[in-house]
Amino acid sequence: MSNPQLPGPPPGGPEGSDAEIRRLRELLSAAGRLAEFGRFAAQQIHELRQPLFAIKGLAQLLLEKEQVELDEVLDFARHIVEQSERLTALVANLRQLTVPAQASGKARVEVGAGLVRVTSLLEFRLRKTGVMLRTQIAPDVPAVAAPAHALEQILINLLANALDALSATPGPVIQVRARVMPENPRFTAIEVADNGPGIAKAVRPRLFESFFTTKGEEQGTGLGLAVSREIARGAGGDLVLLEEPGAWNEPATTVFRLTLPVSQEL
Repeated sequence: MSNPQLPGPPPGGPEGSDAEIRRLRELLSAAGRLAEFGRFAAQQIHELRQPLFAIKGLAQLLLEKEQVELDEVLDFARHIVEQSERLTALVANLRQLTVPAQASGKARVEVGAGLVRVTSLLEFRLRKTGVMLRTQIAPDVPAVAAPAHALEQILINLLANALDALSATPGPVIQVRARVMPENPRFTAIEVADNGPGIAKAVRPRLFESFFTTKGEEQGTGLGLAVSREIARGAGGDLVLLEEPGAWNEPATTVFRLTLPVSQEL
């Protein structure tokens, strides 16, 4: 019985093997960079949609009104200009082909003011869907250490998701509340709750994965929650889905909690 043949060295000897390993490592590194760029590009495209939706909603509100006052038109125009500037910044990021730098620790925004701005941007969708929005901002809530556009981006994503979840819910209600965290007063908690059908336990572990969505390819990119958590963590906070909704003025089934550090600037 003949002995089995043992595999010989790779063609080209040890030096050829080292060169092949180096080449494979370079290919893997290039593939990793390409994948990261693809993820960044997809993230930026997702973020581009929010200002576009806001601009469209503001324009639709103006078109629906039979009579408008000059102050109201000027207020809408200011919102449209701000959202257009946001689009310009996002396009600049794409042109640079780089991931945006993390938010500066010196950034500061009032939670109540940010929520008012987001509500005005989503007013058309709220009115069209008949969803009731209830807000509760504690009087002692301080400003948080985050850029205004970052807070607004997260809130828009959370509220838009809640609106999607309530599309077939009778008596739809979204509740938003903000308060200093009792267990850690260095952070403010902003919670967004809805009374929709809830999120299945089977998909909860994957909810913050990039490109994972339960809405279908035509309705969702699967980046809203992933991007929002990334923004929150970049500012020193976090974004989580609560296991239990807790006590609310109106019944709630799904609650997301955004935590951001309290600003130390006066």
